[in-house]
Formats: sequence, C-alpha cells, structure tokens
Amino acid sequence: MKTPYAGITFLSYDDLEVGDRFYREVLGLPLIEDQGWAKVYRIHGSAHVGLVDSRARAQDQPKGIGTLLSIVVEDVDAWHTHLSTEPSIEILGEPAMVGDLPVYSFFLIDPGGYRIEIQAFTTEDTQRRFGHISGQIAPSESDCDCPCEGCGGTHG
Repeated sequence: MKTPYAGITFLSYDDLEVGDRFYREVLGLPLIEDQGWAKVYRIHGSAHVGLVDSRARAQDQPKGIGTLLSIVVEDVDAWHTHLSTEPSIEILGEPAMVGDLPVYSFFLIDPGGYRIEIQAFTTEDTQRRFGHISGQIAPSESDCDCPCEGCGGTHG
C-alpha cells in the first residue's frame, strides 16, 4: 500500500464568496478546483485548503459540519481494508463515488472526533492538478524557490 500523495483540509463556510475572496485575493492562493459548492486552493506542493458551502450538498456530509481532512491516496480500497481493523476509529461506510465528482472515497471519525475522508481522484486531469506523479510528488517550478527539501533542487 502506497503512502498518501496529497492532502486537503476542508473548512465549512456559510458565505463561500467571503472565504473565496480571502484565500484567493488576500492570501494569494491559486484556485485549482472549483466545483461551485466547494473550492480548493494550493498552499504549496501537495498541500491544499478547501472551502465548502455549509448550506450545500448536506447529503454528502457524513456527520456535522466544520473541518474535514481529505487524504489523497492511490488505492482507497486497500486503505479501507487496512483501517477497518483499527478499533480507535469509526468507519462511516464503504468506499463509493462522491456524486458526480471524480472522487472515490470513504469517511471515518478519528480518535479525536475529527472527520477524515480517504479519497482517490478518478481522472488523470484531476490527479495531475493535485500532484500525482506515479504516487510521488513533484512540485512545479512555480511552487518552489530552490534549493528546498521538497524537490531536492531538481528544477532549480
């Protein structure tokens, strides 16, 4: 089983446009995924922050609202099998496609009560946007001012 290759911390907003303006204009983060009710911005490399409209897609929320950590992996089913034996967490169902999105995932509650989504992107285009390159991360030149540990100076 390969290690995760990206992460997205989702924050719930009652007014998504206020959050969008802050992350895009004030912080200057590039918007890399816009699903209307959810927006994802690149922080650096494979680190992302996502905003979710708390009033939309209520059917996709496993429990409550607030913070959701999405961990992007290559093999969701293998992670589900692995985590199903862990007594300190609560698995919230079987892996499944998320509506009409290119996302296959399952949710769990960690020992601290936080929601985590273990997910895989199902299209190559989406995988590329989130940093998937044969299960490894290769930051783009725009993400890195070499020399750095993240890229090992490979593009500087």
